[in-house]
Amino acid sequence: MISHRIEGKSVCGTCRRRQPEAKEACIRCGHDRLVQNRTADGPICPQCAPGKIEPCVHCGRERRVRVKFLGGATCDPCFSIIRGTRRPCPRCGTVGLVASVADDGTLACSACTGVRSRFICAECGVEDIRNGKRCYPCLARIAIDDLFAAGTPARRRALEPLRQRLFEHPEPKSMARWPGRSASAAILCEILTEDIELTHEALDRHPTVQAASLLRHSLVDVGALEPRDTASVQFMAWIDTFLQGRPEHITRTLGPFCRWHVPARIRLFVQRNGITDGTFVRARRVCRIAADFLAHLDTDGIELKTAPQDAVESYLDRYPRNFEPLAVFLRWASQRGIAERIHPVPSPYAIPYTAYPIDTYRAWMHRFATDETIRLRTRICGLLAGISGRPSTTIAGLTTASIIDDTDGMQLRLGATPFQLPPPLPALIRRQLATPRRWDTESTWIFPSKLRAGEHVHASRFTTELQHLNCGLVELRGAALLNLAATMPVAPLCDLTGASPNVAARWQTVAASAYAQYPAIRPRAEPDHSISVRSRANE
Repeated sequence: MISHRIEGKSVCGTCRRRQPEAKEACIRCGHDRLVQNRTADGPICPQCAPGKIEPCVHCGRERRVRVKFLGGATCDPCFSIIRGTRRPCPRCGTVGLVASVADDGTLACSACTGVRSRFICAECGVEDIRNGKRCYPCLARIAIDDLFAAGTPARRRALEPLRQRLFEHPEPKSMARWPGRSASAAILCEILTEDIELTHEALDRHPTVQAASLLRHSLVDVGALEPRDTASVQFMAWIDTFLQGRPEHITRTLGPFCRWHVPARIRLFVQRNGITDGTFVRARRVCRIAADFLAHLDTDGIELKTAPQDAVESYLDRYPRNFEPLAVFLRWASQRGIAERIHPVPSPYAIPYTAYPIDTYRAWMHRFATDETIRLRTRICGLLAGISGRPSTTIAGLTTASIIDDTDGMQLRLGATPFQLPPPLPALIRRQLATPRRWDTESTWIFPSKLRAGEHVHASRFTTELQHLNCGLVELRGAALLNLAATMPVAPLCDLTGASPNVAARWQTVAASAYAQYPAIRPRAEPDHSISVRSRANE
C-alpha cells in the first residue's frame, strides 16, 4: 500500500520507515525514532506515546495496550511472555506456543483452535518463538551458514562436523547471536579463512586464551583436532612465563625443580590417582612457594646450600600455610645436595581435620534433601559429599557408567563395590540426567559443562555454589569421614572414600573407632581367686 510520495516516487510504509528522514528527535526521550504522534511541542516516538490504557485481560493490570488479537487488550509484558514462551497447551498438553484464541476466549495452541497462528516463521513455516519474521532455529542456521561461507573450501570440509554440531545446539536463540558476539566465533572465522592454522599450537599462540580454550574443546569433541594433554602443555608454558625475569642465581635452582621434578611428580600422581582439576593447581602452588622461599633467603642474604634450619622455621612462622608445598621443595633440595643443613620440618598438626558438629551436619543434609530452591547439581554434590566423603573433583567427574539404576533402587560405584543411594538422591540424579544438554547430547557425564564441549563441569563450581550457601565442602566431608570411620573397617572405608589405608587409619583414630564400642564388647573378667588363696597361704 502506497503511503508516501517522495520526489515523485511512490513509497510504501515499510520502505518509508527505513528512510533516515522518517526518524526525528522525540521531545520526551531525545532519541531519533519514528514518529508516533505530533503535538504542538513536537514529535513523540512510539515508546513515549501514551497509547490506550486498558486493563490487560491476562494480568488484570491497567497498562498500555500492545495488541488485541490475543483475546482482548494485552499489555506489552504479557505479549512478550505469550509470544516468547513454550509451554504445555491447556487442552492437548503439547508443548509449544500457546498464542491462539479459542471459542471461549482462552488461549490454546493453533492445532486446538483451528486458527492460523500469527507467529509462523517466514523461513520454515513452523510456529515458534521468533525474532522478527524468522524463528530462532532458522536464524541460527542462517548465522552459522554465513559464518562458514567466508571460509575456504578445504577448511569448510574439515570443519563440517562442527557446523553440524552447531546446528544441533539446544539453545538456538543463543546460537543465533553467537557468531556476531562471541570471541570463540571470531577465532573460528580466522581458522575458516586460513588466517591461522587448524592446530593446537596455533590456538596456544592466540592472545584470547579463554576463547581459544573453549573452541579447542569443541574442535576436539567433533574430531577436527586430535586429543591432547592440554593441561600438561599449558603447565609447561606457564613455567616458562613463571621463570622469566627472576634473578639468575635463583633460576639456577628453581629452573630444574620446576621443569623436571614437579612435572615428574605430577606424572607419578596421575598414574596413581588419575588427573583431577586440582592437580596442576597444586603444582603451580608448589612452584610459587619454592620461589617465594628462595626470594626470602635472598632478602636475608642467606645461600640455600648453607642455610640453617632456623631459616625454614622462621619462614614457616610467618607463612604457616606454606608448610606442605615447601616440604616438597626442601626434600628435593636435600636429596640433590643443593641444601646441606636444612630439611622438612615435622607436620605442625598432630591430627589435622576439620568437620562440622553432628547437629550442623544433619541440618545441612536435611536441607540438601528437601530445599527445592537450591540448584539441583549443588544438592546432589552436597548429598554425595556428605554420604561418601568424596571431594568435588570426584563428584564432578561422575559418568552414567557409575550409576546402576534398576527396580531395586539406584546404586553408585565409586570404588570396587557399589553402594545403595538413599532417597532422595535417586530422584535427583534422574532429574539431572533428564536435563537438556547444551553441547553433546550423547555425553556420559552426569554434570556436563555448558562451555567446554565434551568435558564435565569444573569442580570449583560446586565449591563456589556451596560457599554461596555458607556451607563448607571441607567441613561437610570431614563430618562424613568421621561418621564413616567410626562405623566401618579400614578396607571398606578406603573403597568408599578413596582414602589410602594410612589416611583411613588416622581418621579412625580421630573418630576413636577402635575404642568406641570397647566397653560393650569386652568380655566380663572373672575374679582371680588364686591371689586371695595365695595370700591366705602366706599368712
